[in-house]
Amino acid sequence: MEKSKLLISSGLEFKAYQPSANYYAEFKNILKNKERYKQKLTNQGFLVVRNLLDKEKIEILRDLYYQKFKEEYKKLNSRWIQLKEPKDSHGYGNHPVKNYLKSDFFIKFVNDPFLKIIVSILLGSEETVLSKRILVRSFSSLSSYTTPAHRDKEYYVSSNPSQALTAWIPLGNADKEHGQLVYLENSHKLKLIDKSKKEKKDRIISRDLNRLAMSKKSKWLIPNINSGDVIFHCLKTVHASFDSNTIVPRLSCDLRFASTEKYLDPRWNDYWYGEDGL
Repeated sequence: MEKSKLLISSGLEFKAYQPSANYYAEFKNILKNKERYKQKLTNQGFLVVRNLLDKEKIEILRDLYYQKFKEEYKKLNSRWIQLKEPKDSHGYGNHPVKNYLKSDFFIKFVNDPFLKIIVSILLGSEETVLSKRILVRSFSSLSSYTTPAHRDKEYYVSSNPSQALTAWIPLGNADKEHGQLVYLENSHKLKLIDKSKKEKKDRIISRDLNRLAMSKKSKWLIPNINSGDVIFHCLKTVHASFDSNTIVPRLSCDLRFASTEKYLDPRWNDYWYGEDGL
């Protein structure tokens, strides 16, 4: 029986439930049943692929990120803790994430061959392309905001949203204590107003996750994820994050793939930085 968790996002409480086993898959099973899992993503809106990426490489990536900060983070007993907010807002000014995204180790990691195989299966294409603009974010209890409910199709504008997807990769702990993504069940099937042409601040769907779930007669799902797991979700799937309860930061990256170059968002052909307005 599924259990609910009471969480807080944008200062408001909401409940999230554990999704069924149908939302999880192992790499070897996807290889054996390609069409089945392609349809699972289409039907469910998101899919968690277990143990897809190398945990040791993820630890290295985590160290490489936080080592770029001189005063804001400190490693204690093999884990990083946040001491204060960075001087520059995330991705703005001289924030270290700008150089981190261009590092050889990071670029090699996001071009992992196993990741590419899964994307090719889920999109049903051997010509999949990874957009160069990749978002890396760090959140802890010291962070000043969380991500409200939204759809990626409002930010990544493809001529056919069904021909593109997001891969969300936790680079370390991501759970009810550290914060992670939650998904509104079957929201990719909802008829919602397209806000892609609005100002960036007006593209969100709601900050009140509980009210949104009730109005759509749906519920929030919080998948159980571990280091090495990857969540793939459709561009139309409504998702959000919630407040962290610890100063041990949650680090993650967002990748956008398209089945072919035809379905890329051309604005995403350069490295992400805070002032790019996308």
